[in-house]
Amino acid sequence: MTERTAGRTGRAVLNAVLAGFVVLTAAWLTIGALAALAAYSPGFHDLLVVSDARWARGLLAGAEQSELAGLALLDYLLSLLNLVVAAALWRSGRRDVATRLLTIALVATAGAVNLQAHASAPVVETAFDFDIGWWHVLLLHVVGGVAYVLALVVFPAGRLGRIGLTSWPTRVAVGVSVAGVLYLLAISTLNYPHTIGFVILFGLLVSVVGVFAQRHHARTGPTPEMRRESRLLCEALAVALIVITVLGAVTALLWSLRTPGLTLFDPTVRQPGKPYPESLAVVFWPARLVFAVVPCALITVTRRTRPWETEHLFSRASVHTLVVLLVGSAALVVLAAVEPINAVIGMLAAVVVAALVFLPVHTGAERLVDRLVFGRRPEPATVLEQVAEVSSGRDHPDLTDLAEVIARGLGADFCELRLDVSGGQRCFRWPADQAELPEPVVLPVRFGGSAIGSLVVDRTSATDVPGQRDRLLDDLVGILGPVLHNSRLGLELEEQLNTALQRADEIAESRRRAIADMDSERRGLERNLHDGAQHHLVALQMAVGSVEHEITHDRPESARGRLDHLLAQLEGARRVLGDTAAGVFPVVLADHGLAAALAAEFGPDQSTVALELDEAVARRRFPLEVETAVYFTCLEAVNNAFKHAPGAAVTVTIRDDYRGVHFEVADDGPGFQTSGDDAGRGLHNIADRTGAVGGRLTVRSAPEQGTVVEGFIPL
Repeated sequence: MTERTAGRTGRAVLNAVLAGFVVLTAAWLTIGALAALAAYSPGFHDLLVVSDARWARGLLAGAEQSELAGLALLDYLLSLLNLVVAAALWRSGRRDVATRLLTIALVATAGAVNLQAHASAPVVETAFDFDIGWWHVLLLHVVGGVAYVLALVVFPAGRLGRIGLTSWPTRVAVGVSVAGVLYLLAISTLNYPHTIGFVILFGLLVSVVGVFAQRHHARTGPTPEMRRESRLLCEALAVALIVITVLGAVTALLWSLRTPGLTLFDPTVRQPGKPYPESLAVVFWPARLVFAVVPCALITVTRRTRPWETEHLFSRASVHTLVVLLVGSAALVVLAAVEPINAVIGMLAAVVVAALVFLPVHTGAERLVDRLVFGRRPEPATVLEQVAEVSSGRDHPDLTDLAEVIARGLGADFCELRLDVSGGQRCFRWPADQAELPEPVVLPVRFGGSAIGSLVVDRTSATDVPGQRDRLLDDLVGILGPVLHNSRLGLELEEQLNTALQRADEIAESRRRAIADMDSERRGLERNLHDGAQHHLVALQMAVGSVEHEITHDRPESARGRLDHLLAQLEGARRVLGDTAAGVFPVVLADHGLAAALAAEFGPDQSTVALELDEAVARRRFPLEVETAVYFTCLEAVNNAFKHAPGAAVTVTIRDDYRGVHFEVADDGPGFQTSGDDAGRGLHNIADRTGAVGGRLTVRSAPEQGTVVEGFIPL
């Protein structure tokens, strides 16, 4: 059988049991009402006397055990209240096990605790010759009592799995309550009043069981709604327990004072017409009323509309109930003690006592209800002192620690401090791993007339029962105003300091980059002057030497021609120096590429250098950084040849490989030994240029074998 099928079967059984108890209770109450009518209606009584039917003799027998007319009316009004509450509970929409059990208990006890309805037992015995006493106790008292106990234990989950019987007082109370119900069954045939059994069993033991069970559920319930319902039902049961206990003590005191007019007629004593000699009226009728009101509280706490307002009003009602009970009990006891001496003095003394005890009783009732609903919570002054202590440092406090202090002080499951800062909102939450905030209450925090943040706690910690919670939260928000303001100033100052430090780092880094760039520009300019302009200056030097040679050998015409060539070279050197000083590449190189620039430098009309260009080089443009590296490397290598091997034949060769550019500068001069460290600055410069674009450079030379500078730059 599946769980769903089992659930449907269980609900069907409970519905059938409830229908049976409705019929049984209605019949039981109807018979008791007819017995009362036979006792107090002369016409109906005479009609029964004339009739010879067995049911008429039964009603006459029941009339002999009827209550007084006023008490019987009160009894039936309270039974009617039980039935009305049961109907309202059934129509409340809840269809769980707890609701059905409580409905069955209300219907059953509507007949079980009705003293006038007990007159139905002699009616049935006489009319049908059937002893129903044992059966009515079993069906109404036992079933109703056990159903009531179980309903209070399994509410609100409606399951019998985990009911909170974890402490020995709870287990003892449940055991005694169930045993008490069964004990009523065993002694039902004795001359023992059911009134005392009802007060002890339903007024005290059942309330104790409910308080322990619901307090456990209020702490361990799976959802906030269930915890709230258990918390409020626990409050209602605790107030009911206090009411019964106080009224029981008042009853005992009034009995000791021999106060008249408080006795109760109980037909279950089997002494027809004789009132039970105990002052039970003070406690019995309120106990019956409480028995019916507790399910009303259950209906109230299970409402899903505006639950926190309901809880607030419910708690206030509990406070007022306790105040009326305690103040009224004190006045009643004083009146009962002084009235036999002087009635007027007794009335005045009762009023004076009520006035004197009202304020302390009201304050105590508020604290008691707060303790019953929410458990032990620190005093407001203690909470404020702890918060002030954490916030009293010279620097702004750690707001996460402050949130923890506030949460523990309020008894909250979580606390979050939200601080409005420039650029957004900073949140400080305790506990830090709280993923979400269920049922949050957001309290704005202001300073200087403007909002600077908010305090967020769970709904339970902010609920106001005695009126001190609102004042505490107001005081907390007031304290947090300057604290959050100082924290915001501290955070903003810290952010500004971090920003300033970051700016300083950026400025320092910018300076380093500028210096590095300037140094790089300086080195580049130096390299360009060395590799580019120096070539032209060397050529000028050689041209001046040629002019000098022609003049020395008295060849003026030839010297004049060489002077014209010298002027052209001088103009080219001026142009190169201007371009280099401006930090740009030669115009020909930038506009027309490597082949055109080398041709302009080493063409047959410009130099004695032999230039060999691959046809592919003449047709193709390479990346500018590659062309620049090859151009200046070749110029520097030619200058080195002019400087160290004057008059040697120099050849510049450029080839285009599909993998990159090959270049070579060869001369047939005297050469040098490459194994030494005297390679010179020029070779280091051209090696740096080639390496900067991912190329490689090789210098091959030997004495009397010339020099070859060969390089390759991959593409």
